Amino acid sequence: MTDNLQQDEQPFRNPSAPEPDKPTGGHPIAAVVGGILALWLILWIVIPNPKEQPIDPKTGETKTTPGMTTGTPSAPHVTSRTVAVLRDYNAVAVLVPPDTTDEQVVQLLQRFKKARHDGTLAQYIPPTTKGDKLGLHAIADIYVFSEREWATPDTLRVVALGPHSPTDAKKKSGPTFTEAISHVRGHYVINLHEAEHRERGSIGYADEDGGTHTPHYKELF
Repeated sequence: MTDNLQQDEQPFRNPSAPEPDKPTGGHPIAAVVGGILALWLILWIVIPNPKEQPIDPKTGETKTTPGMTTGTPSAPHVTSRTVAVLRDYNAVAVLVPPDTTDEQVVQLLQRFKKARHDGTLAQYIPPTTKGDKLGLHAIADIYVFSEREWATPDTLRVVALGPHSPTDAKKKSGPTFTEAISHVRGHYVINLHEAEHRERGSIGYADEDGGTHTPHYKELF
């Protein structure tokens, strides 16, 4: 009777559990490794990847989660606005702040390129080829200026005509071609009807043949 009572008082336990007189915890090293893996998994789930953050289509700025770092710092996005349009030449003048750096101009042109691929370039640049079967910007000649006095229809017409175009003899005032291109900070050319070279981007200006270019010219894509 006594033996049966002692047997019934033994606690129920999982067959894989340790013996009653053995410690229930695992090996200390295994516990530490497991904790590190668990912490890494939590951080991976909670903290979003900067590349997956949404982009504001109006400003092109990445909407980051508060307190999140994005790794290597880069130049802040520069604001831009269209100030002159010559539809006969599919040309557009874009103005950026005077203190804009070349790196920011590069980012701006890359943003325009991405928007063109996404079909959202009209948020930044007015349509230059309305009704074209290849889109609103099938052909576009976009010039970036950082000086308001040079971002004008007159300057835009001069650079759009190119170095070999005849000058207007009746026009006594206005910038020369050499003067105008020296103030071009960036240039983005789109021609979707041109199979081999559909788009080009650069710091500064160069004509299609590369024979005429500004001293700070640098091809981007």
